[in-house]
Amino acid sequence: MDTLNPSVNPLDYSRLDEIVQLIKAELSKPDIRLLNNRAVQAKVFQIPQVSHNMAELRRTEEALRQEILKKISVLTHKFQEHSIDVTLARAGILSDSRVHAGSSLEQFDSLDFDLLCLDAKERLYMLLNQYDWLKDFYRFYPQHFYENSFQFVDRIPPKKLHVKVKVVGLGIAGSLAVSGLKKNGVETVIGYDRRARNGPRSVTSRFQNASWRAYDIAEKMLDDESFQHLVQYQQRLNVTYDDGTSVVMSSDRVQIILGDAVDSALESAERYGAELCFDCDAYGFLKSGTEGKTEEEDANDFDIVALFAGAHTSSLVPGLKEEMNMHSWKDLSSPCCLWLEVKKSERKSAYTARDIENGAEKWHFTIEAARNSKRDLVRVRDNLIAQHLWNLRKFQEYGDVDNDREAEEKQHEAAMKKVESLLNDLEEKKDDGSEERYDYIFSNAPDNEYNRAKLNAAKAKGNVVMEGKYTVDITIAPKSMIDSSSSESAQKLLDQFGTTVLVTGGDACVNPNPMAAYGATLACEFAAMLVHLSVAHGHINAIIKGMEKATGNVDDDLIPRLQELKTLLNQYYDTRGRSENYFQWMQTLICNLYSLPAQVDATTM
Repeated sequence: MDTLNPSVNPLDYSRLDEIVQLIKAELSKPDIRLLNNRAVQAKVFQIPQVSHNMAELRRTEEALRQEILKKISVLTHKFQEHSIDVTLARAGILSDSRVHAGSSLEQFDSLDFDLLCLDAKERLYMLLNQYDWLKDFYRFYPQHFYENSFQFVDRIPPKKLHVKVKVVGLGIAGSLAVSGLKKNGVETVIGYDRRARNGPRSVTSRFQNASWRAYDIAEKMLDDESFQHLVQYQQRLNVTYDDGTSVVMSSDRVQIILGDAVDSALESAERYGAELCFDCDAYGFLKSGTEGKTEEEDANDFDIVALFAGAHTSSLVPGLKEEMNMHSWKDLSSPCCLWLEVKKSERKSAYTARDIENGAEKWHFTIEAARNSKRDLVRVRDNLIAQHLWNLRKFQEYGDVDNDREAEEKQHEAAMKKVESLLNDLEEKKDDGSEERYDYIFSNAPDNEYNRAKLNAAKAKGNVVMEGKYTVDITIAPKSMIDSSSSESAQKLLDQFGTTVLVTGGDACVNPNPMAAYGATLACEFAAMLVHLSVAHGHINAIIKGMEKATGNVDDDLIPRLQELKTLLNQYYDTRGRSENYFQWMQTLICNLYSLPAQVDATTM
């Protein structure tokens, strides 16, 4: 089969299953199974149907973006008709006692219509700037560049964003989102999580490493203190040239510990003033009910609710999974194992590196860093305590078999002793004034006999303090945004959450792959998409509010055009989400098929 059915949605199950079968066949070839995972990805994306599906998703995304730019151009032209003189006064070219370069233009009740239009036009430019579309907007609609060549958008005074956003789930995506929303001026931001803020099994307790390349996003979402903390473990590459010289180059990836990244983002959000709620009731984020509500109480509804509650997000409330249209391939689930080693480091400064074994089923992915943070070791200790208590409860419920409890006690005691020793070392200063460091070595691998031998070898060195097993399922949600235009069942969900727009993203839509590749990055992409959409809603809400207060001058179709623009931006979140989700789904699918025995008999191909 050389082509895909063009009448089928790129994320329809039948279309995706065709791609699954193609990749099954490709990853059953003996020569392909000898390659590393990155090489396999490169080979797979050479399959025409695979790359065509990605291209089709991006074309759809771009077509919608072009429609949005066209709508903004029409609105900008309408506002410019009434505001050209005050625009020139704002730039200092004309004189007007009502406006100057630093005017806030926030008092709608006292603004004349030309100033309202100036404020509206500026907000549209700020919206474009938020999405990083301004350069393209000027290129496609050059008249707006020439009419504004004397005013820099970055110099427009900040404007209030009267928009309310609720974020459910404060992991990687949620923690970054609540910080980014407040940093970018969103008025009301509330975050919810059923877990505690700190301690065992808390929102910040994940000790797993990830190779992460969304620091360009994080810089726009976090305060400088948190951002600098996250990027200190930049990966480096040693490159040797033909003449024998070599150079150390920075990679495009940073090594992060997931719990530490969440903690840093939450600290940033707290400094910006976000309202964060922990230890929440499982359904505390739902609206209590709509019957008998007054208009004032309905006004307390949120403009946007974001569900970033991990892989089980679609099961939060009845009907959500069906509305997200979740697809899954249960026969391709991959069992995996992980382990963490910690030991005293010989390195004097921050260091990070990756270690990978190639080959289907035999691969492992290890990220190592020389760290000096006490809280990362405390996080490991918290996990050891939580895991030990969990194991003791299992012994109490099911009984002790083959003296497993005694082995568990010895293993726990040895691991705790190792961590406590490293913590004590960090308290001591070396004679030369340098800090003590420890090596933090986290590994993932398919759970099979070959890789269990690696784990046992690591245990024999005495440095393994945590180990575990988990299963990676192949899932994807073709829909990551629900608004009132979706369906009757969608409206019921919106009523439950007390919002007009419901969005999801990250693990909620696609399970991350065990190679620690792109999962955290995807979560950050969706956090940024939420910030873009929320800022856009805030600007459009303000424009509509101003136009509603104006009398006599407003075109009859102006407010409907603004409402339509808001709807298109909602749809853009969904459309962009499909592209991002497809790429992550491909990575997880490839990784799982690379972890499992060949799914197709190569001799019959």
